[in-house]
Amino acid sequence: MGKLIKKNTTIQVGIWLTQHYFELVWFNQDKVENNSPHFCRVDINAPNTINSTLFEQISNQMEIQRPLEIKWVTAILPHQVWFKSLLLQHHLNESECDHQCRYTLENELPIPLDDLWFDYITLPLKQGLRLDIFAVRKIVAQSLLIQFLPLNIKVLDTVVSCLYRAFCYTLQTTPSNHSLLIYQDEQNTILFRQTQQEWQILSHPSQANLIELYQLFAQRYQQKIDDVWLYSQAKNIQFHAKYQRITSDIPLIALGASLWQKNWQQNENGY
Repeated sequence: MGKLIKKNTTIQVGIWLTQHYFELVWFNQDKVENNSPHFCRVDINAPNTINSTLFEQISNQMEIQRPLEIKWVTAILPHQVWFKSLLLQHHLNESECDHQCRYTLENELPIPLDDLWFDYITLPLKQGLRLDIFAVRKIVAQSLLIQFLPLNIKVLDTVVSCLYRAFCYTLQTTPSNHSLLIYQDEQNTILFRQTQQEWQILSHPSQANLIELYQLFAQRYQQKIDDVWLYSQAKNIQFHAKYQRITSDIPLIALGASLWQKNWQQNENGY
């Protein structure tokens, strides 16, 4: 007999919408270490079958005692998100972080705060604090969430954060500040890395030319690139730089979403 899921147990599911499918990824246990993710697809034209399909998949893996609660996590693409990293000299509490975010957004964006959804992540430094601020227009976020109805999405993450977690989980290590991560599927090409000071991100809403984007990334950020980790759904990759290819049977964006706020590796830095 499989492990019993007790009443009111919540399973966190990462979900991502492609051109043809809803992609779902989840772990049956809160502890990710030494546990494998599960994955299924649902046709884009059958959103009303997502819950029943997921329940059937999970019930095949373990015995379920209803009700089973699902915490849905999805993400928004980088070209739809405004982001900024602030290096502060002092640590801030939650209220001070919220105030700093509001002050920054009011001074840097020509959009009323009431028209925005925003969030932040803090990263303690040896001296001070790094505050990463992410903001999106409410109308953009709401139009995204409508695509997942009748599901009630609980968490709207950023695609870059999801991909960073997915790359780290797949590689079983944290890339260095000088490692460039590249993700390419049928709809998007995203180059990104996390340094001590900031997120560095360059994205294009298509299967764009990797050579041109690589050169543009290098020109924009003016920092050395020691190695490149590349995930691409294309069979033939046209790329001039030396790279190491990542392969995964699990879709990376949905995988990263399923890992939101989970202890996905021992030296997790919060992203």
